[in-house]
Amino acid sequence: MPHLTVVMVEPGYDETIGFVARAMKNFDLANLRLVNPIARIEGRAKMRAGHAQEVLENAERFRSLSEAVADQDLTVGTTSQRARSQYRVLRRPASPRDLAEQLKKASGSVALVFGREGTGLTNQELALCDMTVTIPSSPNYPTLNLSHAAAIIFCELFNTLENDSSDELAPQSVKTIMVNFLEKSARLAGINAEETSLALRAFKNMLGRSALRVREASLLAGVLRNITIALSDARLTSRPDQRAENLLVPQNLVRHLPQV
Repeated sequence: MPHLTVVMVEPGYDETIGFVARAMKNFDLANLRLVNPIARIEGRAKMRAGHAQEVLENAERFRSLSEAVADQDLTVGTTSQRARSQYRVLRRPASPRDLAEQLKKASGSVALVFGREGTGLTNQELALCDMTVTIPSSPNYPTLNLSHAAAIIFCELFNTLENDSSDELAPQSVKTIMVNFLEKSARLAGINAEETSLALRAFKNMLGRSALRVREASLLAGVLRNITIALSDARLTSRPDQRAENLLVPQNLVRHLPQV
């Protein structure tokens, strides 16, 4: 099964950290990361954690969410808000059950990111996530207590994920290469910046929801690379005065591209 890490962004209450740590212990999770915590791991947090004291003692602190998830293959953000417009691609969440099914039989590192008790994750923070998860609930009051939401997600993953993992998740570095190739292809094709930005966000969402495996990522990265090179060659043919180094695929990307 994947290696799961729980990330809490700026938790404001000691009790919240304790309750989340207890829920982690209930479902065999041990890795907790805190991003700029306002609350402290002291008396009230330890009281609420019960027998999960080691989760609190081993919690790591980070200055930013980007630092906290830098070593993760897949980053999953949690949100209570769904997109109200079909054109808003940032908040297109899966359910906890969908997430569990995507990760079934997968191996690799996965971060589960929880936002602030009152305001959740910002759009900028959600943009750092590969996918988002929302717990289905009544539209009359869709926002759950943070620790309750965490327990529901932990439970779904605990009951679904299998120990005989065989499919390794694609690392973040390969997905970054894919996104870079797509962005360069869009620019070479003359697509404007706004449309390119939306397309890249949709592409990242698709990669996240699919829980892409290494083999799949290698094949897609190879195809995207060839498309980029073909577009670059076509541009050079039509505009021979254009400097080649501004159009060709960056060598640092080619060097790190997995072999297909």
